[in-house]
Amino acid sequence: METKKGTKISDADAKKMDRSKMGIAIAGEADVEGQEMYIGIVECPWCGLRGRAILDTDRYSFFGCGHCGHHFHA
Repeated sequence: METKKGTKISDADAKKMDRSKMGIAIAGEADVEGQEMYIGIVECPWCGLRGRAILDTDRYSFFGCGHCGHHFHA
């Protein structure tokens, strides 16, 4: 599966963004069988975590890293 590399969002800009449009990148595999087709791999530009996230651009416009807590676009 291809990894989408993220681009940093400053803390000041992240505070202005709509949190309802934020996905979360977390480490590990999909918990439910069949969930893989909705999930992609993103890489946090702050800490390098390669995590899974739902890559639905209609729903999420940015991500928060489940490891370091910083925000990024992917």
